[in-house]
Amino acid sequence: MAIQFMSIRQYLARNVRLSICFEDGYYHDYLMVSDIPDEKYKDLYVYGVGMVDVEFSRDIYAAPVDMEGVVISTKDDAIKPAIEIVLHNAPRNIERKAEEALLFKDLKPYLQTGRNFAVVNREDWSYEFYEYRNEIPDNYDEMFVYGIGMEDNPDETDTDILKSLEKRKYGSHLNKRMVIVLSKTARADINTV
Repeated sequence: MAIQFMSIRQYLARNVRLSICFEDGYYHDYLMVSDIPDEKYKDLYVYGVGMVDVEFSRDIYAAPVDMEGVVISTKDDAIKPAIEIVLHNAPRNIERKAEEALLFKDLKPYLQTGRNFAVVNREDWSYEFYEYRNEIPDNYDEMFVYGIGMEDNPDETDTDILKSLEKRKYGSHLNKRMVIVLSKTARADINTV
């Protein structure tokens, strides 16, 4: 059974911006997972999980009801890093190993190929950093996913990236890292229906 959005949304951090993307390039952006109605996207399948820079309204909750005749300019928007979830009507051909709770080996094929991952062990809060997905060792495979989020990456050392980021007037996913919290036991509050 492939991973559906209704399953993965339970693991998404509450305090990160989200960009829900579709095969045709269309997307919806949300400040928090709680802004997504429960029924929206629930039957769509996860095609990928990554990080991206997207535009958000500077005042997302004050958009005019009637947009006809309203001109919105780029000064009304801000570019912000977000967790990107790519959704599709049909599942990817990836067989899931565990049906009830999400194991890391089930999530791993959906992760962006790079860059910057922090894998955190919830038991002792130890962590390891990996630049690319294929560098993450198999010894995490049998651990349960506890959460997926994003944090600043103060260890960014690629000077070309740092130089390009200095010119920008906004944050970027390029100086963030995806955080995947894993546990030896599954979360008890996860709905497995």
